[in-house]
Amino acid sequence: MAPAQRLTCVLIDDEPLAQELLQKYLGRLGSVALLATFDNAVEALVRVEKLRPDLILLDVNMPEMNGLEFLNTFTRWRPAIIFTTAYSEYAVQGFEHDAVDFLLKPITFERFARAIGKARQQLAPAGAPEPPLGPPERQRLLLIKENKKFRRVSVDDVLFVEGMKDYLKIYTKAEVVVAHMTMTKMATLLDPADFLRVNRSYLVQKTAIKAIHGNTIEIVNGMEVPVGINYRETIRQMTEKGVL
Repeated sequence: MAPAQRLTCVLIDDEPLAQELLQKYLGRLGSVALLATFDNAVEALVRVEKLRPDLILLDVNMPEMNGLEFLNTFTRWRPAIIFTTAYSEYAVQGFEHDAVDFLLKPITFERFARAIGKARQQLAPAGAPEPPLGPPERQRLLLIKENKKFRRVSVDDVLFVEGMKDYLKIYTKAEVVVAHMTMTKMATLLDPADFLRVNRSYLVQKTAIKAIHGNTIEIVNGMEVPVGINYRETIRQMTEKGVL
């Protein structure tokens, strides 16, 4: 099997510790060549235009010129962008700039590696075969809009989700989060191997099911979820096969 094509990359971040960590991660991956590191976007402007990297790892909150302002200077070409920041409120603006990914600090190596994989897929020539990377990984953190702010919710903490028109109630192990999102959108974010649709208005994490009584599912927190008519046969078959 041919090795993955080596990407070129520029890192722009004003925090020395963040630079050091991301440089370490790039070294562990071995498939991305770091062309240069800059601690401010102004200095990077001219050099990046000459270097023409495939990818830029870009901090958002920097003095003089922030990462979003830096991107607005690109008119003739645009590399793949992975934002790195400690501030989740920049996420929406980041994705409006067609970023490959948005990494919230502190960044784990596993999360960083997935982002690089996304960049590689985006940069691959049309029709080029993708290397077998094993089963796809669903995101383990959800970025949820609650009232006027965005917050992160761990998928592993979700017990079940209740839909209410354009809003959801996300029942976690510790709290209930009301999110401005449709059930259809939420279903695309959750792995069907882990979550089960039991009603038009309910998605249940399989490991959160304590018992099934007729057409009612008992959740480990003591709450109960009704099984819809159109879902009962599927639930029955899964129960008989021992997959629930």
